[in-house]
Amino acid sequence: MSSFGRVFRVTTFGESHCKSVGCIIDGCPAMMNLTEADIQPQLTRRRPGQSRITTPRSEADIVTIQSGTERGMTLGTPIALTVDNENVRPGDYKEMSMVPRPGHADFTYQVKYGIRAASGGGRSSARETIGRVAAGAVADKWLAEKFGTKVVSFVTSVGNEIIDPEGMQHPSGRPWTREEVDQVGTLRVLRNPATGWKILTEADVAEEKERAAKQKELDDNDEDTFVKGTEAKESALPAYIDS
Repeated sequence: MSSFGRVFRVTTFGESHCKSVGCIIDGCPAMMNLTEADIQPQLTRRRPGQSRITTPRSEADIVTIQSGTERGMTLGTPIALTVDNENVRPGDYKEMSMVPRPGHADFTYQVKYGIRAASGGGRSSARETIGRVAAGAVADKWLAEKFGTKVVSFVTSVGNEIIDPEGMQHPSGRPWTREEVDQVGTLRVLRNPATGWKILTEADVAEEKERAAKQKELDDNDEDTFVKGTEAKESALPAYIDS
């Protein structure tokens, strides 16, 4: 489904390797201050290529407001938001025009519509979430200004890895802020099979900047171990067979 919502209705558009992706927002109230600067931070948070365990695709994901505002103020008319796809290489997927990728939506789309976007998954690509994030940033701003509502979320479990209940809120007892989640809320689920994750403390390294640099080096080494182990497992898997 590409459209959702009633009073605040959002329609996302675009495929993984088309010219652009984005959304149309219908129902945003007039007279709200809104510029790209209000939306860009959230798109930067979801931007790909920020970790070796996510897609290596590198995109700037710079948002442009195409309509619905004037002089930085919403008009009450539909707001169009677009993000250009810059790292577009449909040729990388030429084999997929004949054989659908296992575990993806290629085959489902082919059966349902008789055609599919073979490059990058089309509408089933994670690029589709750009429109949702952009629209969410607009809604987030309106809720904050109108009702003082602040939305903060983070992952509490992945499979059998569950966050310690004590980490569900700030040590003072108040909820975590979004800035704190971004700064210290990285969920560590990857493991170095030999040693596990080690968090450097002041007792290990007194200087904060030096500690952060050494922590990053440790994390990168553990991530390398994880990635190499994953690649070894994948190479041992059987090739896809269309039965």
